[in-house]
Amino acid sequence: MPAEQPSTAVSPPAISATNPPEIESILDAAEAQFSEVGVRLTTVNDIARRAGVGRVTVYRRIGSRDEIAQAVTARSAARLIDEVVASAEAAGTIDELVGDVFATTVTRMREHPVWNRMLSLETDSALPRLTTEGGTLLTTAIHAAVAILDDAVRSGLLPPVDDLVGRAEVVVRVAHSVVLTPQALVPLQAREDLASFARERLLPILAPHRA
Repeated sequence: MPAEQPSTAVSPPAISATNPPEIESILDAAEAQFSEVGVRLTTVNDIARRAGVGRVTVYRRIGSRDEIAQAVTARSAARLIDEVVASAEAAGTIDELVGDVFATTVTRMREHPVWNRMLSLETDSALPRLTTEGGTLLTTAIHAAVAILDDAVRSGLLPPVDDLVGRAEVVVRVAHSVVLTPQALVPLQAREDLASFARERLLPILAPHRA
């Protein structure tokens, strides 16, 4: 069987929250297709038809199906980070910041149509991407959390603490666990439950000596 990817493919572009119109169109089409049938049952031809462009254009602009899936995930992550940063900037207290950021992160990831579809239809491949092979995803989230907390320290919302990176990683790992395993003993379904949990259990990790 011939390889699906033609020789015209180039290195995947850097993906951000917003991208050139042609790339956005392809990513929108891919996200809609993945949401309906999952990644495994999607072909580049499906995405090209949905985007209204040629198959070769998809390869040239982004790459193979797996590269497109990575690009869709990267764009979603970048948009989530932008939303979380905006939520943090709007907070008037560190309690609001930690509660809103945690609740927004968990809620948006739970609502994401592609990730939900992959977890329901392609568990055997999706779970490793989010767990044993999810180091890059976690690292990106930790860097974003550290940047938000650094801004909080500079603005006076958060008292200076040692090992901010380590503390941020603990919080990100907790959020990661709550997303993947939403039900246990503590109610963490509603947004306010998530925010309250973050304020009561995670804030002391970030600000252990807060007055």
